[in-house]
Amino acid sequence: MRQTIALKINPKSSGRSQAGVVWAGLCVDFGDRAFPDPRWSDFVVVVLTWWVDALTSLLRGKSRRQEVMFMEGPFAVVVEVTAAGAWRLTCVERGLRNVMREQGTIEPKELLGSVVSCAEIALELCRANGWCSADADALNCGLRALKEEIAMKIN
Repeated sequence: MRQTIALKINPKSSGRSQAGVVWAGLCVDFGDRAFPDPRWSDFVVVVLTWWVDALTSLLRGKSRRQEVMFMEGPFAVVVEVTAAGAWRLTCVERGLRNVMREQGTIEPKELLGSVVSCAEIALELCRANGWCSADADALNCGLRALKEEIAMKIN
């Protein structure tokens, strides 16, 4: 059974480090649970670039499995293409033992929509605050490539 799973960003809880790295709330929302945590904060522009690149690789058929790390902890999300064409998300806490925290199956279009939305929100946050950076440029470029793939594969 497929469930509602989405990547969520909280731009209201955001800022920029002295090194120029943008942070905001970011988690995978499973409806009644979130990974790593509903109040998780991370370097969103960098992490979202990793999400965008991973999903682009899946759409292009370069792989059937991608792993996206969170920067501020030992947390990762593995996205795998299932035999039925859905995507399985497995949320893992890395360490001496890898511990699976959450797992679910989602339609690719739903995950793609939430990742694109988060990336657009992050880029708007950067634009609105004048936080120009190579990281924001990389996310913008990757997002354009992902949208092109979506237009060719999904629509």
